[in-house]
Amino acid sequence: MIKGGFVNALRSSVLIERPRLNTQVTRDKKLVIDILLLMVGGACTSLQGVVNGALSQHINGGFSSWLSFAIGSFLLFIFFMVDTRGGKSINWTNSVKTAPWWSWLGGLPGAAFVLIITLFIPYRGAAVVSGITICAQMVTSLFVDSLAFFGCVHRPATLPRLFGISLMIAGVLMVALG
Repeated sequence: MIKGGFVNALRSSVLIERPRLNTQVTRDKKLVIDILLLMVGGACTSLQGVVNGALSQHINGGFSSWLSFAIGSFLLFIFFMVDTRGGKSINWTNSVKTAPWWSWLGGLPGAAFVLIITLFIPYRGAAVVSGITICAQMVTSLFVDSLAFFGCVHRPATLPRLFGISLMIAGVLMVALG
């Protein structure tokens, strides 16, 4: 029998538990603002693909993806400069020493995402591409949470969570095939 951290993580990744009834719901004062901002972020993701896809039909998918990152990088640089007082509020030496090596590569999956949606939206449509990518995000996120990868908090893949993702996948199939 294989023993080790991975096996233990795999065993604890799926948890079957009884639904909790009458649990105390705490009220998070920021919850409404957080939900609204996350909804804006989700809408922006869909709009980004549509805008990049439209440009790719007139120029090139690679260029429109690059332009998206260039404009986004410029705006994020301005936000960074304001937010950190020109980078002065960051302990750069400590950050370089303590951050995991892979955390510096966050732009790679983002670039792949932007390129893929830019290439596929023009002929698959925004609803299908967004639905598939959102389902893929949910499945990947559930996997990451359930195995506590990348320093995430361990949140087991409970039956309600698995059922919810199954419903999402069924919904995307209905949109894609309908």
